[in-house]
Amino acid sequence: MLTDEEIIELYFTRDERAVAETSLKYGGQCRRVSYNILKTKEDAEECVNESYLKLWNLIPPERPDELKYYLLKIVRNISLNRLKFLKRRKRFDGVNLSLDELENILPDQSGSPEPDSGLTELLNTFLDTLKRDDRIIFLRKYWYFDSVAEITRDFGFTAPKVKTSLFRTREKLRKYLTERGYRI
Repeated sequence: MLTDEEIIELYFTRDERAVAETSLKYGGQCRRVSYNILKTKEDAEECVNESYLKLWNLIPPERPDELKYYLLKIVRNISLNRLKFLKRRKRFDGVNLSLDELENILPDQSGSPEPDSGLTELLNTFLDTLKRDDRIIFLRKYWYFDSVAEITRDFGFTAPKVKTSLFRTREKLRKYLTERGYRI
């Protein structure tokens, strides 16, 4: 299996093997992230394929530091956009519950084309303040959109521990952002 640097070089030389190598190395993770958002195999596969195309168009000129996370962010954003489209057509599921939980904490940025880099930095700093288990639970729920049942199964936590951790972490995040001048 090729390293990330070797795969990125394939993109720079416009070698079509770049997409195949990316899929081989990260395809499973991409499909999982997309499926957790969309809950249909077909929609998830379509979003993953669209993500490979977007990656092809972004590299070059971009040269991501971490190919895996760069790609997963693309997959996640494309999947969330697809979810918004499906929601408008009344074809949505429990992922919206996770988004709704955070909606009451995070400032509204729907009007801005790019995320607030200051907010992104604050969120990363906030996540660094959390205990390992709380950070894992929070990211699995709100980044990967895993259900409480999946988190308990994968990490051996109890459902009450996961739910309590999520509640407390959301409250900590609300306080953290408010103290730093964000209106919630």
